[in-house]
Amino acid sequence: MTKAIRILIVDDQTLVREGFRKLLEMEADFEIVDTAHDGEDSLAIIERLAAQQRPPNVVLMDIRMPRMNGITATKQIKARWPNVHIVILTTFDDVELIHAGLHAGALGYLLKDATSEQLTATIRTAAQGQTLLQPDIAHKVFATLTAENRGRRSIAQELPPLGTRSSDVEHLTEREREILALVARGEPNKQIAEELFLAEGTVKNHLSSILSKLGVRDRTQAALKARELGLT
Repeated sequence: MTKAIRILIVDDQTLVREGFRKLLEMEADFEIVDTAHDGEDSLAIIERLAAQQRPPNVVLMDIRMPRMNGITATKQIKARWPNVHIVILTTFDDVELIHAGLHAGALGYLLKDATSEQLTATIRTAAQGQTLLQPDIAHKVFATLTAENRGRRSIAQELPPLGTRSSDVEHLTEREREILALVARGEPNKQIAEELFLAEGTVKNHLSSILSKLGVRDRTQAALKARELGLT
């Protein structure tokens, strides 16, 4: 028999929490392990359940809550319990909040007017460590990604083509050249990661490769080198 998906519901409104509890308890493969009234409460509950070797598989997380909001809670949960998956369930469809939630580590983002079928499908998908977005949310995400890609292409177009500059530049990949241009603009790794939709660790790895290829010690020297080579 397949193990039930353990779910924690986090929302500051009692009626909302209990409404979702009753809805999800109708699913044979779902187990509601607890409910929390804000992000801080959710951390305490997960810590208790983890100590009992039964942490939730999926957390349904609201965004706007007192004490600790859902974005901050998502970041902290993913940092402490990477195998606990987050689905944001909210009334807010602002694209910045959507990206903030996904960047924080959420695997799903649903509006509270989603159908029960969309909700249960997203929970089951998240429990497997995969992402499933509500169609209108997915449209917003992809529209923004398209705009970001246009912006990144314009950055790449500002860079000298391979083979036309110093041999130092020729050894850099297109992604490294893109990151170097942003470093030269003074952007920190976290901001670069957000702009390019990369993990911050991936940016750090690229930067290490850039420093090695350019023969410089740190990002300041790399930025100076980029300016010297006309990459800004």
